[in-house]
Amino acid sequence: MTSPKTIRQLIQANKSSFTPSERKLVKLLTGAKPILALGTIHELANHAHVSAPTVLRFAVKLGYSGFPEFQKAWLNELELKLSSPLTMINQPHEDEAHTFSKGLGSMVEDAIAELSAGFDLVKLLSDSRQRVFVRGGRFSQTLAEYLYAHLKEMRGNTEILGRIPAHDLDTVVDIGKKDILIAFDYRRYQEDTVRLARLAAEQGAQIVLFTDKWLSPISELTNNVVISDISSGSAYDSLVPAMAQLEYLSMLLLKELGETASTRLKRLEVIRSYGRD
Repeated sequence: MTSPKTIRQLIQANKSSFTPSERKLVKLLTGAKPILALGTIHELANHAHVSAPTVLRFAVKLGYSGFPEFQKAWLNELELKLSSPLTMINQPHEDEAHTFSKGLGSMVEDAIAELSAGFDLVKLLSDSRQRVFVRGGRFSQTLAEYLYAHLKEMRGNTEILGRIPAHDLDTVVDIGKKDILIAFDYRRYQEDTVRLARLAAEQGAQIVLFTDKWLSPISELTNNVVISDISSGSAYDSLVPAMAQLEYLSMLLLKELGETASTRLKRLEVIRSYGRD
C-alpha cells in the first residue's frame, strides 16, 4: 500500500468503525509496548487477547494487503517515531541551503493546509467564555508560550502550563467540562504531557493536540488533532511548520474576534502605557 498516512493516522481516521476486538489491538499498538506487534500474527493476537483472523481483518481494514505488509509498515513507523538526534546525527544529509529551505517551504505549505482542512479550531477558540490551558514539552514548550502570548492578548481567559510541574498538577484539579487544553507533543513523546492531557480529559475538558504524523498517545483522547511534518533533514526535528500553523491560526482568530479583540488590544495598550512614563 502506498499512502502518506501513518498507521496511527489510519487508526485515528477509522476508530469509530472498530469492533471491540479491534479496539483491543488499537490499545496494544498505541500503548507502552508497541514492539509487541513485531512478532508473528499469532503472537500479536495472543498479546491482544484476540484471534489471528481478527488481526488480519484489522490490517485489511486499514488498507493493507495482509499482515506482512502491515507489519513492515509498523516497523518503519516505530523506527521513525523513536528517532533521536543521537541516532540521526551520522546519517547523510544534503546540507545545501537551497535544498533545506525548499523542503522546509513545502512542509510549511502542507502544515497550513492541514490546519485549514481540519476541525474548526478558530471557532472553538473564539468563545472567550471557555478557559484555555496551553502546555508543551521540552522543545515544544516554545510553541505553547507563543500561542499563549497571542491568546492572552486577543481573548484573555488563557493559562500557560509547563513552567512548573507542581503547579501543573495543582491546576489540573480545576480543569473541567467548560475548559480547553491545547497540548503540543511531538515524537519521543513526553510522558508528563500525556499524563496531564489524560487527567484533563477524564475531567471533561476538550483536548486539542498539535503533533507529528506518527501521533502522540494524546490522539487517543481527542479528534481535535493538528498534524505537521517535523522531518527537517537535520539531526533535530523542525518546529517551523508548527510555528507557521500558530501564526496562521492567530491571524484567523484575530479576524474572527473582530471588534472584541480590537477593543481588548486598545485597553491593553492603555494599561501598558502607564509603565512607560
